[in-house]
Amino acid sequence: MLAIYYISKRTLFDILRTGLFWVAVALCGFLVFSLLYWGWGQVEREVDRFDSGERPVSRGFGPDSETEWEDGGNEWDPLSNIKPETMILWHVYGITIGFANLLAIFVMMGLLGRELDRRTIDLLIARPVSRAQIYLGKLFAGWISTVIFMAALTAWTLICMQWGGMGVQPGYVNAAALGTIAPILVGSITLLLTIWMRGFLAGLLAVIITFAGGTTGMFMIKILGVEVLKLKTAVMVVYKILPPMNVIGIKAVDYLETDLWFRFVQGMFSELGPTAADGLYTEMWQVWTYLAGVLILGWLSFFRRQFT
Repeated sequence: MLAIYYISKRTLFDILRTGLFWVAVALCGFLVFSLLYWGWGQVEREVDRFDSGERPVSRGFGPDSETEWEDGGNEWDPLSNIKPETMILWHVYGITIGFANLLAIFVMMGLLGRELDRRTIDLLIARPVSRAQIYLGKLFAGWISTVIFMAALTAWTLICMQWGGMGVQPGYVNAAALGTIAPILVGSITLLLTIWMRGFLAGLLAVIITFAGGTTGMFMIKILGVEVLKLKTAVMVVYKILPPMNVIGIKAVDYLETDLWFRFVQGMFSELGPTAADGLYTEMWQVWTYLAGVLILGWLSFFRRQFT
């Protein structure tokens, strides 16, 4: 246990000394501040217009959508009756988790991948520690750096809530805590991939897997695989291979507002969105099982691979 502790401690200090970690913190923190200070100010002005009798009418969905204000209008999209502070926090959550996922990928790429690329892995495993201790020490360091990132951004988000005038929303803390599982899972997958391929390729594949495991990626897979190629069974197999990122998102945003995720899917994907019938993971125990499987595969891979 002491060997795991010292390996984790030294690796964690190395991670925290990198510019990448603090650039990610600063950039994500700025985006959070922008949404909760300037963005919330804009929302408050729109709410005032709503209270004065005008009604918003959305034309489309996404970055190119348009919103018009009409007196007495009654045309609503599926997201129009969600509280504005919930929508803002949903975007804050998405940005924070997105940065955490990317940070986890880049951090894990360098923990074992750098040793393999530089051919210095033999020096590492020649020390009086087991391969399991090396693997777990590196893994825990990556996890702790992810937790530090999420804790720092969550604390900053609470400050920005109060500073921007929204007021502290305690449900966001629960959402962020549960959402931390996502970058932990992504980082574990990345570490597994780096054992068998070069760090750059492992990182690229991890990004693809992470995107494909989200709602948008699954929607695209369903459109191509089921609607176009008519390969329903193959799509169900792919869904089972991909990490259950959608389950984490669903459970996390429930702390912001119940059924928020499903309203989003209804508004963005209509009836073509992936469902449980398509082979999706739907429960949190499946997330923990998937993570356990990744850890076992990682340990076996590092234990059995011959480094020459």
